[in-house]
Amino acid sequence: MRWLSIALLAALPAVAAGAEELTLCYHYGCDRNRRIEVDDTAQIWFRQRLDDAVDATAERAALQDIVLSYYQRAAREAPIASDRGGNHEDATNVGRMDCLDHSHNVLVLLQLLADKGWLRHHQLLGQVHRAPLLFDHHAAVAVRDVTSGQDWVIDSWFRDFGAPPVVVPLAIWKEGFSP
Repeated sequence: MRWLSIALLAALPAVAAGAEELTLCYHYGCDRNRRIEVDDTAQIWFRQRLDDAVDATAERAALQDIVLSYYQRAAREAPIASDRGGNHEDATNVGRMDCLDHSHNVLVLLQLLADKGWLRHHQLLGQVHRAPLLFDHHAAVAVRDVTSGQDWVIDSWFRDFGAPPVVVPLAIWKEGFSP
């Protein structure tokens, strides 16, 4: 019976410590927001997805999946499923999101993962901004590959709801990258 207790204790780190609430914002410029609960089931899946990442490339792919999963869960409570890539196709939708909304949402999600110590191959750098044409401001979230030192951007603004975010080197994104 003692071996069973030890086995159960060994399994505890794989279990999340309870639901977390994140603030999701939308409607351009974070004009509206909603508290989104990230339950144990989601957290366990997030952690497992990151634990399965054997290197930085795999971890970036995991982060794409996690951001997509978070948005799909959030769409059950907020009208964000109507969001379209960019700012031109959804200007009248209540759930529209601009790059400020997206960068906020991705940042709070990645901050949760970083705070839990689940990022092994990247360091969260925070929001990054660019203005390649002076008036064309854009924001996203950056992470640093801890092995290579290369900085990457995770940008969910470019694509319609339901698509994974774009992940591209920060230097290329700063030059005005658009998929």
